[in-house]
This record gives sequence, structure tokens and C-alpha cells, in this order.
Amino acid sequence: MHPARRSYLGALILIVLGVLFLLENFGLADVGNLIGTFWPVILILIGISILMRRHQMPVIGQSPNGDSFSSSASQSFNAPMLNNSSVFGDIDMKVVVPGFRGGMVSCVFGDVNLDLSEMQMADGEHLLKLDGVFGGLHVLLPKDLAVFVTARAVFGDVKVLGNTRGGIGQELSFTSPNYADAPKKLRVYANQVFGDVRIW
Repeated sequence: MHPARRSYLGALILIVLGVLFLLENFGLADVGNLIGTFWPVILILIGISILMRRHQMPVIGQSPNGDSFSSSASQSFNAPMLNNSSVFGDIDMKVVVPGFRGGMVSCVFGDVNLDLSEMQMADGEHLLKLDGVFGGLHVLLPKDLAVFVTARAVFGDVKVLGNTRGGIGQELSFTSPNYADAPKKLRVYANQVFGDVRIW
């Protein structure tokens, strides 16, 4: 799905909800009853939308062991820190900035696809925090970067730099051998509720 269409979808949902609540204020509709009756249909439609977006994403890179990293790379990011969130729709970002200092990314309904493979870290230790609810977290790291990664998924698989765990309530940690002495290093905390976490 095109990014502009995703943003229109989120805006359209908010407009419809606003109109429904306005009708309830005028006594013309019972929003609580409508939502109580049709909320399973809403969840099904959101799930189908997420699956369709996953199916349509092109591959832009591949890890040494053959795992593909999927992202439309629709947005190049060139600020020193990430601060991005989305309620409806994917976050597809390629970070190309020199002096990268980490940041925060969160997404409620959709995937986070973050390509860090070409970024240059600033000196020191920096934190990158990723949170998702429905969708997946996918991060492509530079090959020689010193990293400490902790990744968790409540309902989904976790794969961190070649290590995999599947099932419910899984967590994986990874520390580069040279992490303690590295002049540039990144701590990554990735938490996903429904969906997979993939860090290459």
C-alpha cells in the first residue's frame, strides 16, 4: 500500500469515528452498541490490511545467511536522532545520517522497517528503542557495529543476528564481542506484542 494511501486510511478512520460520536451526542446513534457489535470485524480488517502490506513489501537487502530484509525505504532519515511514531501504517526508514545517536520508534498497527546499514554512529554509547503492538519490527544493522540487543515478542518469533526463538513470551539478547571497548556502540531494545522481531 502506498504511504499516502495509508495516511489517508488513518485520517478516514478518525473522521468516521468523530462523525459517529457526534451523532451519538445528538441522540441519533448508539456508538457503544455499534462498536460492541462490530469490533471483531474491525480487528479482522486491520489484520488483513497488515498481511496485505507484508505481502507487497519489496526486498532491499539480504543478510549473509539468506534472510531477506523487507522495506520500501520510502523515507530517508538524516537527523541525528529518530523520533517517529505511527498509529495506522508502516514506518519504512533508511537512516543515512553521519553522527547517528539512536532514538525512539513506535507503531501500533503496522510494521517498522528500519535500515541502518549505511548510517555512521556518533562517538559514545547510544540507545535505540523500538516498540510495536500489531505488526513486526525489522532492523538491518551495519556489519561491523558494536551492538547490545535485547528483543522481546509476546506473541511471535524473535530473531537476533542469527539466533532464533519462537513461541509465546520470547526474549533474545546479543552482545558484540568488542562491545565494552568500542568507541562507538548502540544499545537496541525492541519490544513487540503481536508479531515478529527480526534484527540482522
